[in-house]
Amino acid sequence: MWSGAESNRRHVDFQSTALPTELPDHLKNDTQVIHVLKLSIIKYAIILVMPLAFMQTAEPDAHALRSWKYYFEKGMVQYRAGMVDYAVFNLSMCLDLNTRCFEAANALAEIYDTSDRKPLAIDFYQRSLAVNDNQAEIHCALGDLYEFFCERDLAVKHFIRATEIDPGHVRAHCNLVRFYLKRGDRASADRHFQTSYRLAKIASGKLLSLAEEAVGQGNDAEAVRLYSRAIEEAPPLIEAYIGLYELHRRRNEYAAAAGALERLKFVKPDYEKAYLLLGYIYFTQKLPGKRKLRLDQAIGNLKNAFELNPGNYEACRMLSDIYRYIGKDIEARAWEDKGRKVEERLEGKK
Repeated sequence: MWSGAESNRRHVDFQSTALPTELPDHLKNDTQVIHVLKLSIIKYAIILVMPLAFMQTAEPDAHALRSWKYYFEKGMVQYRAGMVDYAVFNLSMCLDLNTRCFEAANALAEIYDTSDRKPLAIDFYQRSLAVNDNQAEIHCALGDLYEFFCERDLAVKHFIRATEIDPGHVRAHCNLVRFYLKRGDRASADRHFQTSYRLAKIASGKLLSLAEEAVGQGNDAEAVRLYSRAIEEAPPLIEAYIGLYELHRRRNEYAAAAGALERLKFVKPDYEKAYLLLGYIYFTQKLPGKRKLRLDQAIGNLKNAFELNPGNYEACRMLSDIYRYIGKDIEARAWEDKGRKVEERLEGKK
């Protein structure tokens, strides 16, 4: 028998709302009671743990609740606002959720291209074209990047593809000109330049007229802006480069004048006049940089002008003057003789 105090204590134990952690002495060897008690503990444990587990599965990562469109739209807004780092994060999230969103890949490629991470730009343009190959502008942009890395065959491949998709793509036609000239295929070069020039004149010829009006009104700053815009929109417009050259030359801004001609030379490598004018500027004007470098540039440009047109006696005369100036009399006499023979031959044809 239990004493009265012991009986009361054990009665309180069994009435407690907490789970018992110790059996009374007289039940410790009762296996049935022990089994029932273990089941009760497991039951209560399951009841306590299940809500926690449900709460964890019912609250997924906030990123997973948002669609790829959310990240794309947010990333594009940030890109246009110049918030590049945020744009990269959201556009990358978009691509993680939808690998076929080629627009996000294009935007990332543009970001990496302008931030001088061009290998990454190539990767994302490739990802874009793998999803949608029918993008003329992206083929042209990728061609520009391959040209930057001297991958000329790949560059030409993408420029050609751009013209196949869009026969009116001005820049792609214009870009092909220099590659065909390097290959010695003048017929193809001329065909692509004529196509690009005709299209450029239609699209941006008005800018040339406005620039010329600004020059006439003495508004040089506006003229520079309009000529530059015309070149950006329509690279084959030779008149825009010459207009910039003339404007800067008149203002004695010879470094800027030479820059305009160098850009023209890149777009149309067989434009004889650009080489002749550059030879004159580099020889006669004081430009930033070492004098020897400028003289070498003058000689190189004038020789190119003569190569393009063996009847250019002005190039011969100027080369003779440069060689005499730097003390190379033999070369000076050779070019002087060459120029005289050219001039006599031309006079004989009249």
